[in-house]
Formats: sequence, C-alpha cells, structure tokens
Amino acid sequence: MKKSGKPSVFLTTVCLIFLCVISPLSARDLAEVRLALIGFENMENDNQHDYLSSLISAVLTDDLSNTDGIVLLERDRMDAILSEQKLQISGLFDEGSAAEAGKLLGSDYLAGGNFLVIGTEVLVDITLIDIETGRVTSFSGRGNSEDTIHLAAEKIARLLTGNPHIFRSADSDKPIIKDSLLPPGSLKLFSPLSGARIYIDDEFYGYTTGNSRVPVEIELKPGPHRVQTDLGREFGVVIEPEILFRKWEKEFEIESGKSVTLEDPTRHFNDTLYRIHKILGDSRSFNNGSSTACNIQTDFSFQDREGFPISGNLTIVFTPADDGGLKAQVMLKYDYDRKVWDIECEPDKTLEFEQTIGFVDLRIDIDSTYTNRTSASWSLWRNDVNQGMFSE
Repeated sequence: MKKSGKPSVFLTTVCLIFLCVISPLSARDLAEVRLALIGFENMENDNQHDYLSSLISAVLTDDLSNTDGIVLLERDRMDAILSEQKLQISGLFDEGSAAEAGKLLGSDYLAGGNFLVIGTEVLVDITLIDIETGRVTSFSGRGNSEDTIHLAAEKIARLLTGNPHIFRSADSDKPIIKDSLLPPGSLKLFSPLSGARIYIDDEFYGYTTGNSRVPVEIELKPGPHRVQTDLGREFGVVIEPEILFRKWEKEFEIESGKSVTLEDPTRHFNDTLYRIHKILGDSRSFNNGSSTACNIQTDFSFQDREGFPISGNLTIVFTPADDGGLKAQVMLKYDYDRKVWDIECEPDKTLEFEQTIGFVDLRIDIDSTYTNRTSASWSLWRNDVNQGMFSE
C-alpha cells in the first residue's frame, strides 16, 4: 500500500491539543503589557514630605520604562486624555473606578498607592490592579533609601512579565528623606573641665560643667559636625611624638534619631608632659643588717620627637651593708649603648646619683639616715621633653 506524504488528521489534532495544554497563552500574554502609573498619596497631615510622591513615581518610571515587556504610559498623555473628560488621575485610583480608568487610558494595569514617613524611614504601599480581571495585588516596603523604591519596581516587573529584574545597585542606596527634614540626633560630650568653652562647627555653644560623669547633650542636625573645647592657653592635647600643643577638636557624623558619645581628652599641658617626661620610677626600703641582695630589672621604650624608636633596660642590684649602708651596681642599656656604675651610700648619709645617655636621664636617691632601714628610689626621665615647654 502507498503511504501518504501528509500527516494524519489524528496526529495533527493530538499535537494541537498538546500545545494548548502546555502553553495556555492569551492574546495579552503575547503582547507587551501597558501600565498606567497613577501616583502616590502622602498619608501625613503635614505636607513637608509631599515631594516624595514625585520621587517615588520618578524612580518607578525610570526602572519600569526600561523593562522589556512593559509599556509605561506617558504622564502627559494620561493628563491630556483625562483633561478632555474633565477628570483627574488622583480621583481614578480605586477598585470601583479602576476598570473605567484603565479603558479610558488604554492600559492593562493601574499602579499607585501611598506613603507614610515614620521617623527616618518611608513606608510605601503599592496597589496593582488588573483591568481585565479586576484582580488587586498589594505589597509594601519600608526603608530610608531609594532601594526601597527599586525593590518595589522589581516586584511590579516580575508580576507583569513573569521574569526577575534587578534595579538595585551599589549606587542606588541614596537617602530619600531630605537632611533638613530628618529628626535631629545628638552629641553627648563628657568632659572633666569646668567652664571650658564648647564650639560646634566653629560656633560657640556653651560651657562644660566640670562633672565628668554627666554629659553635655547637644541636639544637632544629621550630617558631619566638628566639636572643640577651649579652656585657655595652658589646656589642650599634646600631639606625639612631635610634642605639639593643640586645642582638642573632633569631627564626627550625626545620624537622624541617634546620638554620638565623645570624651574630651583636654588636660593641663603640664599633666600630659609629666606623663611623657617620666619613663619609669620606683622605690624600695631595706632593713638594716639584712644581707639579702635585691635585683631590679625594667625594660623601657618610647619614640623621640622625630619619631625614632628608643628602647633599653635598667638593671640595679642593691646589696645592704652590715653597718647600715647600701651598695648598688647599676647597668643602663640605651639602644646599642651600655653603661655600668658601682655606687655606695654610707651609713647615716644620703646619696644622689645622676647620669645621662642619649635622651635618657637616670636618677638614683639613697637615704641611710633612718634608724633601722635604708630607702632607695630610682627613675628615668626623657631629656627632650620637659614641663612648661608649651609656653616656650
């Protein structure tokens, strides 16, 4: 029997049924979706945030107008059509009039909603209405940057096209509330000073109280600021290692609704210089008649005023004498230099011993005038730093 070159009617029918089952496309599925973006209403009584309505619409328009499968109706064209009918867009977006509005504008979907500013964030509610079916889809987002709006655009694009879209980027997290409208933050300044002048951004604010446990609280707008305290020419901070004298100041950033805590390190320059000037120091008493030696070893390090590191070691071996005096063998290492001295304080006498290596002065004082004991003290001092040098 000769076979026909045409497919059988049965096979053709089966194929058509199969295609209909796995791909139930409607006429609208095969075309681009037309979207009318109606707008967003400010739910606050205060109109200072009304500008967000235009901002939200602008970001959504920018995202969705560049999305394949979506045709965004132009706002000017929608206004012109509605003007002919003596209608306004703001009065059309509700479930009862959505179908009429959609047909009038020639759109498949209407999108719009409202927003509410809550502290430093914006709550955006969006409603998407299918003109053909009347189906309503609602979702919301809350945040303080444009990413909140970009995320809403991603949801709309996925609902209308069935495909995922990403509109957020590393540069899209711009704040959406104007700095001037954000709730203020505050600076909590702890200071031990009494009566020091406080300057904020070079403007006089007030005085410190002298209570280091209770801060001075200063309300400030969000953004960068600078604080400075001034108690006269003898007070401030010492810059190391150069040993420079400055009034304390600090730059900081205030976030809306949050506080920054700072502690004022201002001190009398001599107090700070004494700490820098003295490298180490200690003392010891020895009972007369004791023959037990005492070995003292201490490492030290610092940076000189040019920033070069200095390190060393002080070793002292004290040996009490039977008759009440005190002997000491002293070794001072200073970087690669080393010096050794043998000293002795006789009974009922005092001894002052001083030596210098580089930027270090060594001082040892021994007092054997006590009845039953001998005392000794030792210290190292930097000779490139001294108290009072801030006034030179």
